[in-house]
Amino acid sequence: MADGTDAVGLSMMSIADMLLVVGPPHISPPILRPVLDYWDLKRGTRVMPARRDIDPSELKPYLPHLCLFEPLPSGEFLLRLMGSEITDRYGRNGTGKTLREAAAEHALTLDIVTRTLLAVTTHRRPVLASGTLASIGQEHVLSEALLLPLSDDGANVNMILSATRYSRATPGA
Repeated sequence: MADGTDAVGLSMMSIADMLLVVGPPHISPPILRPVLDYWDLKRGTRVMPARRDIDPSELKPYLPHLCLFEPLPSGEFLLRLMGSEITDRYGRNGTGKTLREAAAEHALTLDIVTRTLLAVTTHRRPVLASGTLASIGQEHVLSEALLLPLSDDGANVNMILSATRYSRATPGA
């Protein structure tokens, strides 16, 4: 993983063909922007909202694009929810499984997603991950995922809400 900080203190990392931006200054894509606005509203003046602040019925149009991850004491992540759009893309429903179980056939995907989730728990800020789905043989698909920390105690990330959108990757871009 290559790490770097730009002139304004923006932290960027590269994992395989994915670019991670910690605390992205501007989010505009459909699906991601409304979910970030919702998270920000629920957060208020806190660093991050609590899981109890998030009401799935208020996110109904975005549910197919959402995942909810729980960091476990073992260092693993449990998929509490995996939306149908993500399930369709990966060809399996990981709800109720650890990330290791859900991505058992895709070691690179497991590494990329684990390191992305660790960036969220470490920095306690939103992380934008973008790149193709080459790790699962879908080089033609661009994935943009916004991962948002949740905390019941205001200090430690105990859940991560993610919203993902897919689009056609531009060849040679």
